[in-house]
Amino acid sequence: MRLFHQPSIRQKLLLLVLATTLMALFTSGVAMLYYDYRTYQQAWVNDLTTQADILGRASAPALAFDDTKTARDNLQVLQARPEITAAAIYTAKGRLFASYASPAQGAGAAPPQGAAQDAAPGTPRSAAPAAGSGLALAAGAEAARLPALPEADGYRIDHRELQVFRRIVDNGEILGTVYVRANHHLLERVRDYLGILCAVMAVSLLVAVALSYWLNAAVSRPILAISRVARQVMESRDFSLRAPKTTQDEIGTLADGFNGMLAEIGRRAEVLQESNRQLEREIAERRGAEEALRQSERRNRTLVAASSAVVWTADGHGQFIEEEPTWAAYTGQAREQYQGLGWRRAFEPGAAAAIEAAWAAALPNAAAFELELRLWHAASQRHRHVSVRAVPVRDAGDTGSAAGEWIGTVTDIDDQRRAEGDLRELNAGLESRVASRTAQLEAANKELESFSYSVSHDLRSPLRAVAGFSRLLWEDHADQLDEEARRKLGFVQKEAQRMGVLIDDLLAFSRLGRQSMQKRELDMQAMAQDVYTRLQAQHGGTAVQFRLGTLPAAVGDRVLLEQVWANYLSNAVKFSGRREHPVVEVGAISEEKEHIYFVRDNGAGFDPRYTAKLFGVFQRLHDASDFAGTGVGLALVSRIISRHGGRVWADGKPDAGATFYFTLPKEPANGSA
Repeated sequence: MRLFHQPSIRQKLLLLVLATTLMALFTSGVAMLYYDYRTYQQAWVNDLTTQADILGRASAPALAFDDTKTARDNLQVLQARPEITAAAIYTAKGRLFASYASPAQGAGAAPPQGAAQDAAPGTPRSAAPAAGSGLALAAGAEAARLPALPEADGYRIDHRELQVFRRIVDNGEILGTVYVRANHHLLERVRDYLGILCAVMAVSLLVAVALSYWLNAAVSRPILAISRVARQVMESRDFSLRAPKTTQDEIGTLADGFNGMLAEIGRRAEVLQESNRQLEREIAERRGAEEALRQSERRNRTLVAASSAVVWTADGHGQFIEEEPTWAAYTGQAREQYQGLGWRRAFEPGAAAAIEAAWAAALPNAAAFELELRLWHAASQRHRHVSVRAVPVRDAGDTGSAAGEWIGTVTDIDDQRRAEGDLRELNAGLESRVASRTAQLEAANKELESFSYSVSHDLRSPLRAVAGFSRLLWEDHADQLDEEARRKLGFVQKEAQRMGVLIDDLLAFSRLGRQSMQKRELDMQAMAQDVYTRLQAQHGGTAVQFRLGTLPAAVGDRVLLEQVWANYLSNAVKFSGRREHPVVEVGAISEEKEHIYFVRDNGAGFDPRYTAKLFGVFQRLHDASDFAGTGVGLALVSRIISRHGGRVWADGKPDAGATFYFTLPKEPANGSA
């Protein structure tokens, strides 16, 4: 029992050597066994897979021409591999085409089901099974173990047998499946390895035991001698004892070091005893000084916490008993005036009740307090706003409720309070002016919208007259006009039509500010697709490659947002129409607070220096003879998106296409612009 409860160093060395040897051998053996197991199994799988691939390639023609005899002959080659117990070839439909059983199993190649149909012409149907009956009966038991249907490419291990399935593929067409089964003798191989491992471990343990006895003589005995001396020193406190030095190696060095340590400990023990006596004398002398220092430190920390412009001290009842020069300088009171509770008379008459209540609450519990009052200021000859703060001073270890002394500060905050009052008055006046200006701006906007609507509406009558009479002139007198007159008349009609479009756009722009919005959740992807389909049906022209990405849903007015898509997409189709292969792309990016939608084309683009003009009314960056338009469409887009709480911008370069963006918030803004 002593071996397990209090083992000696000799026993520990023996156990260490045995345990180390055993663990090293066991770990190495397990690693080698696992490696051999994996290598042996993988080699078998690779071997059978290769054999199956060879059989598959050799039997592909036989499957293609339904030649069962050739397939059986190919399987007979496996007789050279006695470890292969069975093999089979299946058609692509899973029918057994040919099979093989090892002679060691008592069979040769067994004809598959339906093999009698492959007999030579003229041979009676009953003769075919009779001719192969010997092989069939011999292989019956093994053939019965063949899978009814082939499986997918792969392998599996059942008991002591390894089974492999491989597809027969010719020119990308699956013709059938090869099945191979073999004994891999894995357990016998593992058993042999375990026997060798046990024998090696037994021999190694015997060597380890012999080595441990040598270590005991060379290592443990000198160490035990040093241990005995150490035990004697601990028991007797005799530092004159020394350990014997028996070797010149590291253990001998340990003995020298141990003896030197004992000598040094003995010397230091004497010095320590003398130091202890001297320290006791110094501690007695320093206690008084430390107590005075702690009291001074507490007082100084309290003064710093109070932070002061005017600093005062009072006794435990709130009375001034010492000279207060900063108080006298601020209030103009003489010492006899502020002594006791006279300092309270320097505050405005209405502050007496607040001061009395604060001191009454603070004195019993010695709780700090702060008040904002009005104190007489001698220099300005008026009462000024001040902040009065009082902090109790406690002695070390004092757990009583009352304080023996109070330290306080008075901070002048009169200028701060006056500034705050001026700021409040300024804010009130500013809010009033902002409200007034906002009302004026809203009235001006409404008046401008009304004026725009009236002007646009009133322009229609003379415009209709110009367009109508020019059309009548063309219809009634075209044959009387020369070529130049007809050209000028056509120009008048064209410009009248363009003026009509401008008036319609101006009316739409003016109505936009008064039109109420009916917000609902909208499928932006379907809306963009519908608008583009309508544009294609209306304009036709060069086929455009339209790329529509995934667009997140948004909340907004359907009619207004359809106008946005119509303007963006019609511009993209118009400005890319002269390309050989026009491309229009629609996409979106979702950020934390908004969705960003864009329309990109590979058309004429624009000069980025004039980007700021794009979304203004009647602002055009291209000549009307090159690209038709009124210059109002993008202004409508900007107004609509602004009412939805979003933003619009564009990027582009001349002859390099352009990208137009607009955003809609994920949380729709209330109201309209």
